[in-house]
Amino acid sequence: MYDMSLLKPLKLIRIARRAGVVTVRYPYQPPLITDEFRGRIVIDAKKCTGCGACVNVCPSNALTLIDDEDKRILNYFIGRCIYCGRCADVCPVNAITISKEFELATDKIEDLNSRVVHQKSTCCSCGEERVATEKMISYVVSRVPVSEAYAHMCSNCRKRRFVEGLMFGRGMLHVETEK
Repeated sequence: MYDMSLLKPLKLIRIARRAGVVTVRYPYQPPLITDEFRGRIVIDAKKCTGCGACVNVCPSNALTLIDDEDKRILNYFIGRCIYCGRCADVCPVNAITISKEFELATDKIEDLNSRVVHQKSTCCSCGEERVATEKMISYVVSRVPVSEAYAHMCSNCRKRRFVEGLMFGRGMLHVETEK
């Protein structure tokens, strides 16, 4: 009687011949990329407000925010990205999209960094610089028009103006009029 272990390789060869060639001759032929494929993320600097929502959800810290004196910088380091797509899901203005690009090899580390620079706004009352960017303020004002009176103020001036309004409404603060 025949040993069954000797017939297994013949059975595998028969199955492989029936299936035919299943590999793609990449890079000579284009790779098979499905609709669900997630490649490099692309940040649209014109849409980005610098809110930092993407930074908060990035599990690999590929996205970081750097607060400088007068600007806020969103830095994307491709070398740390795991292409999960959380940043694109959470972006309130859809400034982040996921591309199909995956050939990202380079011999220069600078090519793996991309930056979006935002200008920080200043308080209209005291002139102090704030954490918010100009684009972020215009986005909030467009969504909540009631906030327009307070949007260009720092938190201290906002509190002071609110308390003064309460005191004035209760008759505790007397505004002197010009004579």
